[in-house]
Amino acid sequence: MFARLSRIIAVTALALSTIGVARASAQFEKGPFYVGPHIWIGGLNGATAIGAQIERGLTEPGAYGPGIISGGLGVDYYSYDFGLASTGYKYKYIPFQLFSNYHWIVESNKKIDPYVGLALVYNYVSVTYNSSTIRTGANGSGINFAGHAGLRYFISDNFAIHGQLGFGFGNLGLGVDWKF
Repeated sequence: MFARLSRIIAVTALALSTIGVARASAQFEKGPFYVGPHIWIGGLNGATAIGAQIERGLTEPGAYGPGIISGGLGVDYYSYDFGLASTGYKYKYIPFQLFSNYHWIVESNKKIDPYVGLALVYNYVSVTYNSSTIRTGANGSGINFAGHAGLRYFISDNFAIHGQLGFGFGNLGLGVDWKF
């Protein structure tokens, strides 16, 4: 399922990248919403996650340094098994993120949006153990902090691809964003 979603994201990004490449002059700004799906690779025993986020610029450039402060929400879904097919553990993680990013303005190339951010994360965690004689479960949910650094590249005025390096719940995030 995760391989299928990553292929869909890649094909969509490639197809949309042919639209308006020459005219793209967008940059991250205060006001619009940036919404899109993403995948996280690595972290949590190497599990791959699917998720989505919404972000909005909250300040004008120059109000707090040369960039823009944003706020956003995100949710991801991780699932992986550990053990044999007939007996073992099944883990499910659903991190809900409340995050803020700082976006630098790159005047020389408005298609590029570098940013760094922190997130407050509520992790819903569920563990199930299966064997031929026992089936049991447990929850270990809690609140954590996470951080990331990323780069968004605007392919058109309303469509971008992005990549992030993070800690806390994923190592490498890849996704697309639409600006509304």
